[in-house]
Amino acid sequence: MEVTGPIRIGVIAGAVGLAVAITSLRFCGAVTLPAKPVPPGELAAAQGGLRTASQTESSWLAFVDKDAAVAGVPVPSGAAMGKKLLYRGDEGHHSLVPGDRPLEIAGLRLSAVAANRTLALVIENRSDRDLAYHVVTRPSPASACTRREVLDHNAQVVAKGGREERSECDYHDGMSLEIDRIESVELLPLQAYYVSRVPPLALGSEPRLAHGHDPELPTGQSVCNIALSQAQRAAIANGDVTWRDLVDFYARHRCDTYRFPSSYRAFTKDDDRALPDGD
Repeated sequence: MEVTGPIRIGVIAGAVGLAVAITSLRFCGAVTLPAKPVPPGELAAAQGGLRTASQTESSWLAFVDKDAAVAGVPVPSGAAMGKKLLYRGDEGHHSLVPGDRPLEIAGLRLSAVAANRTLALVIENRSDRDLAYHVVTRPSPASACTRREVLDHNAQVVAKGGREERSECDYHDGMSLEIDRIESVELLPLQAYYVSRVPPLALGSEPRLAHGHDPELPTGQSVCNIALSQAQRAAIANGDVTWRDLVDFYARHRCDTYRFPSSYRAFTKDDDRALPDGD
């Protein structure tokens, strides 16, 4: 069959293109292929190596130095980070009504206020140190608590001389705020920064009290993303792990790198455990 003009031109053009491609491969090198993925075993080994490196005292102290600079606070020594933290607790039942005289317990002054139809708890720090705080409350009657305006606040730490305001419920006449537990822990400035970055649920707070956690942090810093395992949730629920244990751990360990180990308990004396001591 005779090849017509247009077809002949197409055939010639195709042949020329093929020749150019072959020549390019011959003289310009092979085609670059994407890198082979790292085998799962090697990736796990690399991640394990990073975890092992972070568990050394020198790495932990390097994080302390770096984080203090980011937070703009004095760098604590390893010895200072290993001291027992002053804990105060009160499990007596208290009831607050807006307008009542404030409670002064565990270095905190607690007041119930009703503003803009919102029942709120005001937490003031009356000590000369930053305080991690845990105030367990119940609006009463609970059946009247259908909604509320969530107020931004630091749900973990109240600075020395500072105050935080936590919304509890939409307010109705005759409502009270029942308080079942009050706890506080004195913190160094870096420890206050560390604890502020922990999400409240990771310290065992009930979901209602976890809303609104919005601490003032340096530019570029945020609250850590910490997912509790089912075992950890159960240990918190049955009291095997307490708020004090969790705060004690995260006051000494940056939440970006370390996770609470099931064996950890709050220090009962200085240098109670070797640091770091996280998963």
